[in-house]
Amino acid sequence: MRNTSPEVLEALDTAWDPERGFLGNLREGRFVPELRDSYLALLRSIEIPEGECLHADFVRLLWFAPQFSEWQIERAVDRGADRIAVSKYSNLIWTAVTELLGAP
Repeated sequence: MRNTSPEVLEALDTAWDPERGFLGNLREGRFVPELRDSYLALLRSIEIPEGECLHADFVRLLWFAPQFSEWQIERAVDRGADRIAVSKYSNLIWTAVTELLGAP
């Protein structure tokens, strides 16, 4: 999927929703495997052609996810999540976003 498609932007926005999204649930300390898997699948499905300008909403919804997920590890563990699983997934988000946006 292209980064500017309405479906991608909507899915990235939904990821931050506190009831329906992986990141929104994580903010509340809930590590939801089904949402986790669908969020990672979304990230892996996005294609950015070389040289394409990125939509501002795309960047806004994506760039903070890796750091945010890392910050939420303790909160999720405090609410009963497995530290290794949450940490592993946080690393997978870092990898997926770095593959999309590149590293400096």
